[in-house]
Amino acid sequence: MSEKQRDITFDIMKGIGILLVIVCHLIGWNHPYLAQVILSFHMPLFFIVAGVFSKPYVDGPSSKANVKRYFARLYPAFAITQLMIVAWAVLMAVAKHEGWDSPIRESLSLVWADVFGPMTPWGGLSLGVIWFLIALFVAKSLLIPLSRLKQWAIPVSLVVAFGTFMLHKVFPYSIWCLSLGLMALPFVTIGWWVKNHPVPLWLKIVAVVCWIVASCFSRLDMYSFTWKCYPLDVLGACGGTYCVYLLSQMIKKYLRITAKAFSMLGVWSLAIMCVHCFEMYSHLGNHIKALVGVELGMWPMFVWRLVLTLGLAIVLVHIPKVKKLFV
Repeated sequence: MSEKQRDITFDIMKGIGILLVIVCHLIGWNHPYLAQVILSFHMPLFFIVAGVFSKPYVDGPSSKANVKRYFARLYPAFAITQLMIVAWAVLMAVAKHEGWDSPIRESLSLVWADVFGPMTPWGGLSLGVIWFLIALFVAKSLLIPLSRLKQWAIPVSLVVAFGTFMLHKVFPYSIWCLSLGLMALPFVTIGWWVKNHPVPLWLKIVAVVCWIVASCFSRLDMYSFTWKCYPLDVLGACGGTYCVYLLSQMIKKYLRITAKAFSMLGVWSLAIMCVHCFEMYSHLGNHIKALVGVELGMWPMFVWRLVLTLGLAIVLVHIPKVKKLFV
């Protein structure tokens, strides 16, 4: 879209969301209630926003073309991030003589691509933050045929997700984040649905109330398949996302400079997510700090790692041939 046509509200939402991802990962361990509140909606937010811009089923050839576009948009960023992790693992194996288990394990993760992979002679296979990219591809692709059900799309997506949740308790493995993609399907479907259908005020209020209740008494963590109260958590995540939507509209209307900053973070959110994944795996911020020989407390260290992540992401999106992979 052109700048005049583009509604930056959704970019602001993604900008807020990606900052919350980093906050949750870097300091959530020391602030469990803050982490619980963030986890209650921050990943569903990304899936709901993605659903708003998802394509419905039109015909066979067009739908296949859309799936290919989703793959071309999401997989290169995933592959580059994982290859950077493999390269770092190789560097550490050579520099520290730690053996080749880590490079082999991370290379196999390119093929397996799940958060709970099987145990191998080189260790367990798993993915970090970039599980989102593969799960999003699965969810957006499945939404295309699901959209043909029209008013039944949301109920069916909820049934599929709940069935996946129950199956995961018995068999906690999948390939290419299929399970996580199925768990994300209701959020993508809800995003697609609300774009074309008005949501009554009473339902918005109920969703916000459910979010407050879920934040206090339940726990949602999509990565670890933690759904303490599945129906409540889903509606609560929608309520939290709606609150961020209202906040983003207020920022856009009253705080133009802040809106511009958050919208830029939203546009760059894919690059930020990938750099954040690499920084968490490599502990790059810690290594640079150790080289400089400076001691930092928790909050200064958080600010340093945040600035480092954002700085590297900004560099990536300003490299011409790399930019198209992330923006």
